[in-house]
Amino acid sequence: MIPKHTIGSNALRSNALCSNALRSNAHTHTTFCDGADSAEELVRHALSLGFISLGFSGHSYYPDCSHYCMSPEGTLQYQAEIRRLQAAYQDRITVRLGLELDYFSQVDLAPYEYIIGSVHHFRDPSSHIFYAFDGSADHFRQMLDQSFNGNILALARAYYSMLAQLVTQPQQGRRIDIVGHFNLITKQNRVHHLIDESDPAYQKIAYEALRACAQTGAIFEVNTGAMARGYANEPYPNLEMLRWLHELKAPVIITSDCHAMACLDFAFEEARQLLLTAGYRSVMRLGRNSLFEEVAL
Repeated sequence: MIPKHTIGSNALRSNALCSNALRSNAHTHTTFCDGADSAEELVRHALSLGFISLGFSGHSYYPDCSHYCMSPEGTLQYQAEIRRLQAAYQDRITVRLGLELDYFSQVDLAPYEYIIGSVHHFRDPSSHIFYAFDGSADHFRQMLDQSFNGNILALARAYYSMLAQLVTQPQQGRRIDIVGHFNLITKQNRVHHLIDESDPAYQKIAYEALRACAQTGAIFEVNTGAMARGYANEPYPNLEMLRWLHELKAPVIITSDCHAMACLDFAFEEARQLLLTAGYRSVMRLGRNSLFEEVAL
């Protein structure tokens, strides 16, 4: 794990002099789902930051997450609005229409330029209760006790298996482009220590899923969203996992999982430094002339 005095430093929060690799974000939420700002407000803010591209990734609809995902009607409105912004700002910034596709979603993927594959929930096969992997610590403990008899490795195995399945099995003839917040189940770990991330048994489960996803050629996001919300001191995935990804020659992309415009480029410089520590010298970003392009760190 990277030392705490390196991660979370306020000196690294400002990206005023950030590298070109950081002038883009592919994981952005709007008021069409659980974001705080409109898509156009986010485009204008991205321009103020000197972004060359901005990708939107509304949460895909499924009935059990209706409180934060796009509604079927809202999905169509979202698509139309992003297309409008693409045309309106085409001379100033490249706007991309993406989707954060959840494991349980059954939606038409044809309209989207890229797909982020994420797992947020677990449905207990016996009780049919729907639990959030990234919920509160109490909610997580309830899922652990009720669905996995207190066995944290069984919970980890279920989560990583679902994510690997989503990424490795084509959806409507398409593969996932970006692996979303790979180790999301560690969200509460900084305070509540619910998972021993140094346990070799846990690491084996996580590594096998990571390798399976990497073999598809998918890009792994280095997601600073939990840092922005105060849950974590480092991105998803952590430094050790980033080193695994570097050994596997897996591409990565820095994202903020933005839900409020003030966090559009949150801790991007920290993420860049972490990637350099892991051995990376380049990352992917949303391009102006191609969907993804490789740029130096």
